[in-house]
Amino acid sequence: MKRILRKLLCFLLVVFLVLIIGSFSFLYWYVWRGSDVFAGYGAKLIASGVFVAGRTPESVREQELALLVPLRYRVNWEEKTVTAWIFKKYAKTAVYREGLGVAVAQDADIGSLQAQARPTLIRPRPDTADLPWPVGDTPSSKEKRVGVDYAKLEALMDDMFQLPAGFLKSHTRAFLVVYDDEIVAERYAEGFDADQRFAAWSATKSVFHALYGIAVKEGKLSIQEGIPFWQEPGDERAAITIDMVLRMSSGLDYNEFDFIPPTPLTTMLFLSPGAGVFAAMLPLNYPPDTHWAYASASTNLLSHTLRHIYGDEAYYELPYRGLFEKIGMNSAILEADAAGTFMGSSFMYATARDYARFGLLYLHDGVWQGERILPEGWIDYGRTPTPTAPNGNYGAHWWLVPDLSASGAPRELTADPAEIFWASGFEGQFIIVVPARKLVIVKLSLDLKAGGPRALVKEVLAAFPEEEKAAP
Repeated sequence: MKRILRKLLCFLLVVFLVLIIGSFSFLYWYVWRGSDVFAGYGAKLIASGVFVAGRTPESVREQELALLVPLRYRVNWEEKTVTAWIFKKYAKTAVYREGLGVAVAQDADIGSLQAQARPTLIRPRPDTADLPWPVGDTPSSKEKRVGVDYAKLEALMDDMFQLPAGFLKSHTRAFLVVYDDEIVAERYAEGFDADQRFAAWSATKSVFHALYGIAVKEGKLSIQEGIPFWQEPGDERAAITIDMVLRMSSGLDYNEFDFIPPTPLTTMLFLSPGAGVFAAMLPLNYPPDTHWAYASASTNLLSHTLRHIYGDEAYYELPYRGLFEKIGMNSAILEADAAGTFMGSSFMYATARDYARFGLLYLHDGVWQGERILPEGWIDYGRTPTPTAPNGNYGAHWWLVPDLSASGAPRELTADPAEIFWASGFEGQFIIVVPARKLVIVKLSLDLKAGGPRALVKEVLAAFPEEEKAAP
């Protein structure tokens, strides 16, 4: 009996050791294989955090990059660069360019990247402190709104801003609710405030929906046109329209959720000399408009296309002239890749209030303070379900409440869920528009487990009366 137990224990010990060695071997292989990606990611986040958002490099390293334990970095304050590495052989340097933000240096040297700077894009922020919201930052009314349960909102924020107690817990950094054009709830985590720029990540995609609306309004393009780079005879991608790319139904051969580095996504964002060119070179995998797949490459292709249509000077001015300055998003900065093309999929910074202003533009059907910024019907286009999207959960660069009625599942939200739509970004960035309740909700977080915002919307809706949707 003892001999059998001894053999069993020896066997279990061997199995345990094999599992431990195998796990460490896989982890080392994974880190080694992705070392240049992790270095580029780390350098980019620290550089943007420091030179765009005004944070300390230590705060970015300790928060956003906490899981990359072996990552090392060096900040060159004079040149405004950050070099990061896990293995020094695969070090990457990110370069700040005034007006274009941060890009990871690839084939280009640091000097040529710095030469891309466009300081004229960074306008002095106008002094709007004494102007009423949303034009300025002074509350237009100090009285509490009838029917709003402020106690519920305070309790929700108290719970939301509790510091994380364990691994991968959510850390809310900013939360803001606008009701009937008034800020009725606003709070920031320690170390952040109303003047802080926050990363939008993929919520930037919805900003590009707005830029395409402006381009349509200016007569520069039609969404039924093809992509200009694919119009050669015999190119099977010629049938792909701008509408299909906006709806993520182009059929291009790209997998956003391949997690073995270097992935298509991380290659495009951190290893490619040009994200737009990377996207334009993708082959076709499905017949156009027959298959839906979320793809950051789609937005970078759209950005590359806008640059081609407008030309450099007008392209760089477009988001500022046509959108940000119009609606008072004076903190907004779009970052460009190493080729100088705005990284429409992922890289934008702005304050929470400026993200709320963007939401208000959509709440009011593309009209700002009486001026039409986006074409009539453009917001309805953005929130119309894409036929190939799962349960109609995606429009044109905006997320929608999925329609699960075919499965017999009840709607989980009230207030006309078919009208609720939102911009969503990595790690829990949300700009949520609820027309039926005259609401815009902004939540900016560091949350690696963030899913959709439907539970949050449900909690917020409980604090507001049912009303007709906002007028333009």
